[in-house]
Amino acid sequence: SMAVPFLMRKWEDILPRLTWVYLGAGAAALSAVLLLGQVTRGSRLTFRIAGLTFQPSEFVKLLFVFGIAALLWEDASLKRVTLVGIAAAAHVLILALSRDLGSALIFYTAFVFLVFLASGKVRYLFLGGAGGAAASWTAYRLFSHVQVRFQAWRDPWSVIDDQGFQITQSLFALSRGSWFGLGIGQGTPKDIPFVETDFIFAAVTEELGILFSVCLLAVCVTCFLAFLRTAWEERDRFYALVAAGLGVIYIFQIFLTIGGGTKFIPLTGVTLPFISYGGSSILASCLLFAAVQAICVKQQ
Repeated sequence: SMAVPFLMRKWEDILPRLTWVYLGAGAAALSAVLLLGQVTRGSRLTFRIAGLTFQPSEFVKLLFVFGIAALLWEDASLKRVTLVGIAAAAHVLILALSRDLGSALIFYTAFVFLVFLASGKVRYLFLGGAGGAAASWTAYRLFSHVQVRFQAWRDPWSVIDDQGFQITQSLFALSRGSWFGLGIGQGTPKDIPFVETDFIFAAVTEELGILFSVCLLAVCVTCFLAFLRTAWEERDRFYALVAAGLGVIYIFQIFLTIGGGTKFIPLTGVTLPFISYGGSSILASCLLFAAVQAICVKQQ
Protein backbone atom coordinates (compact mmCIF):
# COMPACT_ATOMS: atom_id res chain seq x y z
CA SER A 1 0.00 0.00 0.00
CA MET A 2 2.89 2.36 0.72
CA ALA A 3 4.40 1.57 -2.67
CA VAL A 4 1.21 2.26 -4.66
CA PRO A 5 1.27 6.10 -4.37
CA PHE A 6 4.96 6.14 -5.29
CA LEU A 7 4.43 3.93 -8.35
CA MET A 8 1.32 5.78 -9.51
CA ARG A 9 3.15 9.09 -9.20
CA LYS A 10 6.12 7.72 -11.13
CA TRP A 11 3.93 6.27 -13.91
CA GLU A 12 1.43 9.13 -13.88
CA ASP A 13 1.57 9.71 -17.65
CA ILE A 14 1.67 6.02 -18.58
CA LEU A 15 -1.29 4.67 -16.61
CA PRO A 16 -4.02 6.39 -18.69
CA ARG A 17 -2.60 4.71 -21.82
CA LEU A 18 -2.71 1.11 -20.59
CA THR A 19 -6.37 0.64 -21.49
CA TRP A 20 -6.28 -2.83 -22.97
CA VAL A 21 -3.60 -4.00 -20.56
CA TYR A 22 -6.04 -3.47 -17.69
CA LEU A 23 -9.01 -5.01 -19.44
CA GLY A 24 -7.07 -7.84 -21.07
CA ALA A 25 -5.35 -8.85 -17.84
CA GLY A 26 -8.65 -8.72 -15.98
CA ALA A 27 -10.52 -10.82 -18.53
CA ALA A 28 -7.65 -13.33 -18.64
CA ALA A 29 -7.64 -13.71 -14.84
CA LEU A 30 -11.40 -14.24 -14.72
CA SER A 31 -11.20 -16.72 -17.59
CA ALA A 32 -8.51 -18.67 -15.75
CA VAL A 33 -10.86 -19.01 -12.79
CA LEU A 34 -13.70 -20.09 -15.07
CA LEU A 35 -11.58 -22.82 -16.66
CA LEU A 36 -9.30 -23.88 -13.80
CA GLY A 37 -10.82 -22.50 -10.63
CA GLN A 38 -12.09 -24.33 -7.58
CA VAL A 39 -15.81 -24.62 -6.98
CA THR A 40 -16.98 -22.95 -3.75
CA ARG A 41 -20.66 -23.26 -2.86
CA GLY A 42 -21.56 -23.82 -6.50
CA SER A 43 -19.46 -20.95 -7.90
CA ARG A 44 -15.97 -20.87 -9.37
CA LEU A 45 -14.31 -18.16 -7.31
CA THR A 46 -10.71 -19.10 -6.56
CA PHE A 47 -7.63 -20.95 -7.73
CA ARG A 48 -4.42 -21.97 -6.02
CA ILE A 49 -0.87 -20.93 -6.85
CA ALA A 50 2.05 -22.35 -4.87
CA GLY A 51 -0.28 -23.44 -2.10
CA LEU A 52 -1.97 -20.04 -1.79
CA THR A 53 -5.63 -19.50 -2.65
CA PHE A 54 -6.62 -16.32 -4.50
CA GLN A 55 -9.94 -14.81 -5.55
CA PRO A 56 -8.93 -12.88 -8.68
CA SER A 57 -12.24 -11.04 -9.05
CA GLU A 58 -11.34 -8.94 -5.99
CA PHE A 59 -8.27 -7.56 -7.79
CA VAL A 60 -9.83 -7.46 -11.26
CA LYS A 61 -12.39 -4.95 -9.93
CA LEU A 62 -9.56 -2.45 -9.58
CA LEU A 63 -8.20 -3.20 -13.06
CA PHE A 64 -11.71 -2.91 -14.44
CA VAL A 65 -12.16 0.61 -13.05
CA PHE A 66 -8.77 1.68 -14.40
CA GLY A 67 -9.60 0.19 -17.81
CA ILE A 68 -13.03 1.81 -18.12
CA ALA A 69 -11.62 5.15 -16.97
CA ALA A 70 -8.84 4.87 -19.55
CA LEU A 71 -11.43 4.31 -22.30
CA LEU A 72 -13.68 7.19 -21.29
CA TRP A 73 -11.49 9.99 -19.99
CA GLU A 74 -10.79 11.51 -23.42
CA ASP A 75 -13.96 10.54 -25.27
CA ALA A 76 -17.43 9.65 -23.96
CA SER A 77 -19.17 9.53 -27.34
CA LEU A 78 -21.75 6.87 -28.18
CA LYS A 79 -19.14 4.93 -30.16
CA ARG A 80 -16.75 4.87 -27.22
CA VAL A 81 -19.53 4.00 -24.76
CA THR A 82 -20.48 1.07 -27.00
CA LEU A 83 -16.88 -0.14 -26.94
CA VAL A 84 -16.87 0.18 -23.14
CA GLY A 85 -20.12 -1.78 -23.01
CA ILE A 86 -18.59 -4.64 -24.98
CA ALA A 87 -15.58 -4.77 -22.65
CA ALA A 88 -17.81 -4.67 -19.57
CA ALA A 89 -20.13 -7.32 -21.00
CA ALA A 90 -17.17 -9.66 -21.50
CA HIS A 91 -16.20 -9.37 -17.83
CA VAL A 92 -19.77 -9.74 -16.59
CA LEU A 93 -20.44 -12.73 -18.85
CA ILE A 94 -17.35 -14.57 -17.61
CA LEU A 95 -18.40 -13.94 -14.02
CA ALA A 96 -21.94 -15.12 -14.78
CA LEU A 97 -20.58 -18.34 -16.32
CA SER A 98 -18.52 -18.79 -13.17
CA ARG A 99 -21.75 -18.21 -11.22
CA ASP A 100 -20.09 -15.37 -9.29
CA LEU A 101 -23.16 -13.18 -9.64
CA GLY A 102 -22.36 -10.87 -6.72
CA SER A 103 -19.12 -9.75 -8.35
CA ALA A 104 -20.87 -9.52 -11.74
CA LEU A 105 -23.37 -7.08 -10.21
CA ILE A 106 -20.56 -4.94 -8.78
CA PHE A 107 -18.79 -4.82 -12.15
CA TYR A 108 -22.00 -3.88 -13.92
CA THR A 109 -22.80 -1.10 -11.45
CA ALA A 110 -19.29 0.34 -11.76
CA PHE A 111 -19.65 0.34 -15.54
CA VAL A 112 -23.02 2.14 -15.46
CA PHE A 113 -21.88 4.86 -13.07
CA LEU A 114 -18.56 5.45 -14.83
CA VAL A 115 -20.35 5.89 -18.15
CA PHE A 116 -22.76 8.32 -16.49
CA LEU A 117 -19.98 10.30 -14.81
CA ALA A 118 -17.88 10.46 -17.97
CA SER A 119 -20.74 11.48 -20.26
CA GLY A 120 -22.92 13.45 -17.83
CA LYS A 121 -26.03 11.94 -19.47
CA VAL A 122 -28.69 10.76 -17.04
CA ARG A 123 -30.26 8.46 -19.63
CA TYR A 124 -27.37 6.05 -19.16
CA LEU A 125 -28.46 5.56 -15.54
CA PHE A 126 -31.99 4.68 -16.64
CA LEU A 127 -30.74 2.38 -19.38
CA GLY A 128 -28.36 0.78 -16.92
CA GLY A 129 -31.16 0.25 -14.41
CA ALA A 130 -33.37 -1.34 -17.05
CA GLY A 131 -30.52 -3.57 -18.20
CA GLY A 132 -29.77 -4.58 -14.62
CA ALA A 133 -33.41 -5.47 -14.01
CA ALA A 134 -33.49 -7.60 -17.17
CA ALA A 135 -30.24 -9.32 -16.20
CA SER A 136 -31.56 -10.02 -12.69
CA TRP A 137 -34.73 -11.60 -14.10
CA THR A 138 -32.64 -13.71 -16.48
CA ALA A 139 -30.36 -14.84 -13.65
CA TYR A 140 -33.41 -15.80 -11.60
CA ARG A 141 -34.72 -17.95 -14.43
CA LEU A 142 -31.37 -19.60 -15.20
CA PHE A 143 -29.73 -20.23 -11.82
CA SER A 144 -31.33 -22.36 -9.13
CA HIS A 145 -29.24 -20.82 -6.34
CA VAL A 146 -30.59 -17.38 -7.25
CA GLN A 147 -34.11 -18.75 -6.88
CA VAL A 148 -33.17 -20.16 -3.48
CA ARG A 149 -31.79 -16.81 -2.33
CA PHE A 150 -34.86 -14.99 -3.62
CA GLN A 151 -37.13 -17.37 -1.73
CA ALA A 152 -35.04 -16.90 1.43
CA TRP A 153 -35.34 -13.13 1.04
CA ARG A 154 -39.05 -13.02 0.26
CA ASP A 155 -40.24 -15.28 3.08
CA PRO A 156 -37.43 -16.90 5.09
CA TRP A 157 -39.78 -17.97 7.89
CA SER A 158 -41.62 -20.43 5.66
CA VAL A 159 -38.33 -22.22 4.89
CA ILE A 160 -36.53 -21.54 8.16
CA ASP A 161 -35.14 -25.08 8.39
CA ASP A 162 -33.72 -25.00 4.87
CA GLN A 163 -33.18 -22.07 2.49
CA GLY A 164 -34.12 -19.47 5.06
CA PHE A 165 -31.90 -20.74 7.88
CA GLN A 166 -29.02 -18.33 7.27
CA ILE A 167 -31.04 -15.15 7.01
CA THR A 168 -33.31 -15.97 9.96
CA GLN A 169 -30.30 -16.70 12.17
CA SER A 170 -28.82 -13.40 11.02
CA LEU A 171 -32.00 -11.56 12.00
CA PHE A 172 -31.99 -13.29 15.39
CA ALA A 173 -28.39 -12.17 15.94
CA LEU A 174 -29.21 -8.59 14.96
CA SER A 175 -32.07 -8.47 17.45
CA ARG A 176 -30.08 -10.10 20.27
CA GLY A 177 -27.41 -7.42 20.04
CA SER A 178 -29.85 -4.61 20.83
CA TRP A 179 -28.28 -1.15 21.26
CA PHE A 180 -25.05 -1.99 23.07
CA GLY A 181 -24.39 -5.65 22.20
CA LEU A 182 -23.85 -8.76 24.29
CA GLY A 183 -20.09 -8.20 24.57
CA ILE A 184 -17.14 -9.61 22.66
CA GLY A 185 -17.24 -13.41 22.80
CA GLN A 186 -20.67 -13.43 24.44
CA GLY A 187 -22.75 -13.93 21.29
CA THR A 188 -23.35 -17.04 19.20
CA PRO A 189 -22.26 -15.98 15.70
CA LYS A 190 -21.32 -19.56 14.80
CA ASP A 191 -25.04 -20.32 14.64
CA ILE A 192 -24.99 -18.52 11.27
CA PRO A 193 -23.43 -20.53 8.41
CA PHE A 194 -20.60 -18.63 6.65
CA VAL A 195 -20.77 -15.89 9.28
CA GLU A 196 -17.10 -14.95 8.67
CA THR A 197 -17.90 -13.77 5.14
CA ASP A 198 -21.51 -13.22 4.13
CA PHE A 199 -22.99 -12.40 7.55
CA ILE A 200 -20.16 -10.69 9.41
CA PHE A 201 -22.31 -7.59 9.98
CA ALA A 202 -24.80 -9.66 12.02
CA ALA A 203 -21.97 -10.99 14.19
CA VAL A 204 -20.62 -7.48 14.78
CA THR A 205 -24.06 -6.17 15.70
CA GLU A 206 -24.81 -9.06 18.05
CA GLU A 207 -21.65 -8.66 20.10
CA LEU A 208 -21.02 -4.90 19.82
CA GLY A 209 -24.53 -3.51 19.34
CA ILE A 210 -26.57 -1.47 16.91
CA LEU A 211 -24.90 1.82 17.90
CA PHE A 212 -21.47 0.40 17.08
CA SER A 213 -22.76 -0.90 13.74
CA VAL A 214 -24.24 2.50 12.88
CA CYS A 215 -20.87 4.09 13.65
CA LEU A 216 -19.22 1.48 11.44
CA LEU A 217 -21.57 2.42 8.62
CA ALA A 218 -20.78 6.09 9.21
CA VAL A 219 -17.07 5.36 8.77
CA CYS A 220 -17.77 3.56 5.48
CA VAL A 221 -19.96 6.38 4.17
CA THR A 222 -17.36 8.96 5.21
CA CYS A 223 -14.69 7.08 3.26
CA PHE A 224 -16.98 7.02 0.23
CA LEU A 225 -17.60 10.77 0.48
CA ALA A 226 -13.84 11.31 0.76
CA PHE A 227 -13.42 9.33 -2.47
CA LEU A 228 -16.00 11.53 -4.19
CA ARG A 229 -14.32 14.69 -2.89
CA THR A 230 -11.00 13.44 -4.23
CA ALA A 231 -12.63 12.83 -7.61
CA TRP A 232 -14.28 16.27 -7.58
CA GLU A 233 -11.03 18.08 -6.83
CA GLU A 234 -8.92 16.12 -9.32
CA ARG A 235 -8.23 18.07 -12.52
CA ASP A 236 -6.97 15.08 -14.49
CA ARG A 237 -10.12 13.47 -15.92
CA PHE A 238 -8.67 9.94 -15.91
CA TYR A 239 -7.76 10.00 -12.23
CA ALA A 240 -11.05 11.68 -11.33
CA LEU A 241 -12.92 8.79 -12.96
CA VAL A 242 -10.68 6.27 -11.19
CA ALA A 243 -11.36 7.79 -7.78
CA ALA A 244 -15.11 7.93 -8.41
CA GLY A 245 -15.20 4.39 -9.81
CA LEU A 246 -13.30 2.95 -6.87
CA GLY A 247 -15.67 4.78 -4.53
CA VAL A 248 -18.68 3.26 -6.29
CA ILE A 249 -17.46 -0.33 -6.05
CA TYR A 250 -16.48 0.21 -2.41
CA ILE A 251 -19.83 1.59 -1.22
CA PHE A 252 -21.91 -0.71 -3.44
CA GLN A 253 -20.13 -3.78 -2.06
CA ILE A 254 -20.94 -2.55 1.46
CA PHE A 255 -24.57 -2.07 0.44
CA LEU A 256 -24.78 -5.61 -0.97
CA THR A 257 -23.22 -7.23 2.09
CA ILE A 258 -25.18 -5.37 4.74
CA GLY A 259 -28.37 -5.31 2.68
CA GLY A 260 -28.22 -9.08 2.22
CA GLY A 261 -27.46 -9.76 5.89
CA THR A 262 -30.35 -7.60 7.09
CA LYS A 263 -32.90 -8.93 4.56
CA PHE A 264 -33.14 -5.58 2.80
CA ILE A 265 -32.14 -7.24 -0.50
CA PRO A 266 -31.51 -10.87 -1.53
CA LEU A 267 -28.15 -12.22 -0.44
CA THR A 268 -25.36 -11.83 -3.00
CA GLY A 269 -22.46 -13.45 -1.15
CA VAL A 270 -19.87 -10.65 -1.27
CA THR A 271 -17.54 -9.60 1.51
CA LEU A 272 -17.58 -6.52 3.75
CA PRO A 273 -14.31 -4.64 3.04
CA PHE A 274 -11.69 -4.91 5.81
CA ILE A 275 -14.08 -6.82 8.09
CA SER A 276 -15.08 -10.10 6.42
CA TYR A 277 -12.68 -13.03 6.42
CA GLY A 278 -10.65 -13.39 3.23
CA GLY A 279 -7.09 -12.44 2.36
CA SER A 280 -7.90 -11.48 -1.23
CA SER A 281 -10.66 -9.14 -0.11
CA ILE A 282 -8.51 -7.43 2.50
CA LEU A 283 -5.53 -7.02 0.18
CA ALA A 284 -7.72 -5.69 -2.64
CA SER A 285 -9.32 -3.21 -0.22
CA CYS A 286 -5.87 -2.02 0.86
CA LEU A 287 -4.87 -1.49 -2.77
CA LEU A 288 -8.14 0.36 -3.43
CA PHE A 289 -7.53 2.81 -0.61
CA ALA A 290 -3.88 3.16 -1.60
CA ALA A 291 -4.86 4.05 -5.18
CA VAL A 292 -7.18 6.81 -3.95
CA GLN A 293 -4.45 7.99 -1.56
CA ALA A 294 -2.10 8.20 -4.55
CA ILE A 295 -4.57 10.54 -6.26
CA CYS A 296 -4.77 12.65 -3.09
CA VAL A 297 -0.97 12.87 -2.93
CA LYS A 298 -0.95 13.86 -6.60
CA GLN A 299 -3.16 16.86 -5.79
CA GLN A 300 -0.69 18.29 -3.26
